[in-house]
Amino acid sequence: MAVDSATHYDEITDAWKEFMGDNFHFGYFRGPETELSEAAEAMIDKMAEWCDITADTRVLDVGCGIGTPAFRLHEKYGCFVEGISNSERGVRLAEEGARERGYDKVRFRVADGMDNGCPDRSFDLVWILEAAHLMLDKRKLFSECHRVLRDGGTLVMCDIMQRKLLSPHRGLFFFLTHLGEYYKLLKAWGPGQLPTMGAYADRLVEAGFREVTVLDVTEKVLPTPMRWRDNALRFLDEKRGAFPEKKVRDFVAGCEILDSFFRNGLFGYGMIKAVKP
Repeated sequence: MAVDSATHYDEITDAWKEFMGDNFHFGYFRGPETELSEAAEAMIDKMAEWCDITADTRVLDVGCGIGTPAFRLHEKYGCFVEGISNSERGVRLAEEGARERGYDKVRFRVADGMDNGCPDRSFDLVWILEAAHLMLDKRKLFSECHRVLRDGGTLVMCDIMQRKLLSPHRGLFFFLTHLGEYYKLLKAWGPGQLPTMGAYADRLVEAGFREVTVLDVTEKVLPTPMRWRDNALRFLDEKRGAFPEKKVRDFVAGCEILDSFFRNGLFGYGMIKAVKP
């Protein structure tokens, strides 16, 4: 089992393409009949609605996956996008996708969001789509985002977040009584840390951001884990042997536990926007 996000994503990227499609993030479901692929694209569009993106906008996509959100932003707005990820496999697939599409304004490289290596004040928009929970030092992450943004630039992010704030003793009791489930989540999704939306907002203000806006969209994303699970089970029936069955079963269990934690109110999903003065 991988103990760091880079190794984890290198190991699961090809399988996740089968179970999730080309977007490795939750969907924004506008109705019960919405297809998973449509919902995943709607999440990108919902984030973009919060931003003023033009053909002149320079976007840093932190945790770019295999490049699909970056491609969609460029296709809709003609903007420049630089995607970074600590997964070599993900970046390689993203680079291949950019070459196949002939997109010279969309680039990718291996880098850590907590130490991105970009010049100061070199971007108009920092985009973090479901990657912040994998970066354990949120202060470093947001300090780097603030550093590379031009004055007046925007950070926009969405992610799984802790929705129910438990007291220390209740939190410890919940963790100990659900230890097996947390272990299965770790195997399926890799190491993560889920602050509340309020805690994210606090870290952003500490980093120098202002005009912080938060939006709880939990109800819109709820169908996602079970859609992923159904895809994995269908894949297991149709293409048994393409991936180790145990890995697929771990993914299925991870989806079911994730769904239960959402349904009982412990986990939620939020969008956040912040501006560098």
